[in-house]
Amino acid sequence: MKILFTILLITIFSNLSYGQSNKDIIIGKRFAIKSEILNSDREISIYLPNSYNNNDYVNYPVLYILDGRKFFHPFTGAVSQMSSDASPQIPEMIVVGITSLDRVKDSSPTKSMIGYSGKEEKGLEVSGGANDFIKFIEKELIPYIDSTYRTNNYRIFSGYSFTGLPILHALFTKPELFNSYLVIDFSAWWDNEVSLKNLEKFFKEYNGTYKDVYIATVDRVENTVYPEKANLTWRFIQKFEQLHPYNIGLGYKKYGYKEENHHTMPLVSFMDGMKYLFRGHMINYDEMYTNPTLIKKRFDKLSDRLGYKVFLREELVNYYGYQFLYTLKDLGKAFFYFKYNTENYPSSSNAWDSLAEFYMLKGDKEKAIEYYEKALELNTKNTGIKKRLEELKN
Repeated sequence: MKILFTILLITIFSNLSYGQSNKDIIIGKRFAIKSEILNSDREISIYLPNSYNNNDYVNYPVLYILDGRKFFHPFTGAVSQMSSDASPQIPEMIVVGITSLDRVKDSSPTKSMIGYSGKEEKGLEVSGGANDFIKFIEKELIPYIDSTYRTNNYRIFSGYSFTGLPILHALFTKPELFNSYLVIDFSAWWDNEVSLKNLEKFFKEYNGTYKDVYIATVDRVENTVYPEKANLTWRFIQKFEQLHPYNIGLGYKKYGYKEENHHTMPLVSFMDGMKYLFRGHMINYDEMYTNPTLIKKRFDKLSDRLGYKVFLREELVNYYGYQFLYTLKDLGKAFFYFKYNTENYPSSSNAWDSLAEFYMLKGDKEKAIEYYEKALELNTKNTGIKKRLEELKN
């Protein structure tokens, strides 16, 4: 069955109406879950990929983002764009935004009364709650997400500034929870650079599975409202690069102070970080049109690194197949794409339907009937397939 592409316009989370259509455009759902560990209700925001409701057989990686209310809109918009179009940079994924009731308490891995200024601050009395916060994510939130939505075993954890602290703390204390980490200009100064000390200890002991970490920061300028003689986040990055073992990968970037600042960098560094974590995902035109068999090699290699099977979107592969079948008239490449889809999505009626159409146009009636029957078995309500089968058999 040929796929018609539509442009999905992503807009703000609230219900909005345009013109006379009076239709809501919604990109997610926000609700509260009760936490026994934290003894409070916690606000969660959920974004599902564009294809989620179009199938019942794809399981998706999950991105967990802190400061969920602040970054849910921009980050899900970036995920939607980067995973769509003809050459996606990342796979489709579920996004879970987590909102803290008390950002200081939830984010701080240790108790400390010393603030960024170097002086005691009364508001830091609640600090030191990151262990419980991570326990809530491990014991309550992740099991809820995994039991409610179609997830696979790949998880990403992302935080910015002060909420970057629990991202690294989760790596140091519960490395089995997440597969990759995105840390945006985190508060490396906290508690006399306690994260740096924990890093050195962790690297000496870690012998687990492969992890990827991406850390972004920005040049600091003295004599500004945020004077800093040394960029402690950059110092952390340098130490990380110097000490990290073979089974922990590091990507990083330091933006120039005229290019970005601490407040402007979250979105651009999030996108740079996601491209690093899923490096090797974006196919090029040579692979698409000249030698598509290289796509399979690329994604096999990517799957080995990430630890789960990664595929191009089903409808995108189908699109390429029909490009070669009808427009470019190259049956060999059309066959590769249609066959590749049935290998990656064996439960998809549409994938087998397209392969059957290929054989029908090629003149192989026996194969066409075989694959149309397979497609009908997976979707017994498809009257179009029934009609084509009757025509071929008669």
